[in-house]
Amino acid sequence: MEAFFDQSVPWYLVDVPPTDPVMRKLLVEYSGIEDAKVEQHIADIRDKAWRVAPFPCVGSFLFAELVLSTFSVYPKIVANLKSGAWTRYLEVGCGLGQDIRKLIHDGVPKTSVMGTDLLPGLLESGQGLFRDAGALPLNQSLLAADFLDTSNDNVLSKAGLDGTVDIIHATMFLHCFDRPTQLVACKRILTLLKNNPGAMIVGKQGGVAKGAGAREHPVKGPMGQVGGVVRTNFLHDVDSFKDLWDEVGQATGTRWDVQVGEEEVMDRGYLYFDEEEHRWLSFVLTKL
Repeated sequence: MEAFFDQSVPWYLVDVPPTDPVMRKLLVEYSGIEDAKVEQHIADIRDKAWRVAPFPCVGSFLFAELVLSTFSVYPKIVANLKSGAWTRYLEVGCGLGQDIRKLIHDGVPKTSVMGTDLLPGLLESGQGLFRDAGALPLNQSLLAADFLDTSNDNVLSKAGLDGTVDIIHATMFLHCFDRPTQLVACKRILTLLKNNPGAMIVGKQGGVAKGAGAREHPVKGPMGQVGGVVRTNFLHDVDSFKDLWDEVGQATGTRWDVQVGEEEVMDRGYLYFDEEEHRWLSFVLTKL
């Protein structure tokens, strides 16, 4: 079992990278962490989270980076949620939920934001990182759930989320699955969204350069053979991601404005996605 938490993998960093000023501000002002203790606090939480989920985003401290607020559409998201034009934000595969806390700190009512992840320990690690277990309790604001469960008693449906969400944030999520499972996950996302023009899906994920060829990517490390099953991620390029959503639209009778771009950044993503063609794909999908 200890091999499952192996710290010799390339994506486990011993030292905390420099904390982005916006994330530092969030931890100081929202969480009440002393500025001088921010890095140690992040390190302590990472060590606890690793014992729950030895994922690249945990080992390389990517959970201490904000994503949603870097999107040009972020001011619109905040404005809609603050005004009540939108009433529910859901982050799928939210991990420690840093973007959820950023929304709240920027004035979005905490009653309008929710997050879900497979592992309750990750959600609890997020409560520890932000010191807000009372404000964002498990089984209410934060739901431990198998997102792919479509049984009648699945957690998200029992929580009354089907057809109620205005915007879904799915960062570092779809690339966790093979191509057929991505299609299943996308269809599930649509059952949660309101059937309204303007409903939105945003996110960022690992991919490959345009023209490099979308591909199956073996899941590295101990997570790659959980239960003796060899798992793969499917990494898209810009065109294949658009093709995925064309297929989703045809299967569900919906139409989408698909905005997706690639970004080449030599960052900690290369600790896991080590191909020369690695890119980050960022997307904004708007229901027509």
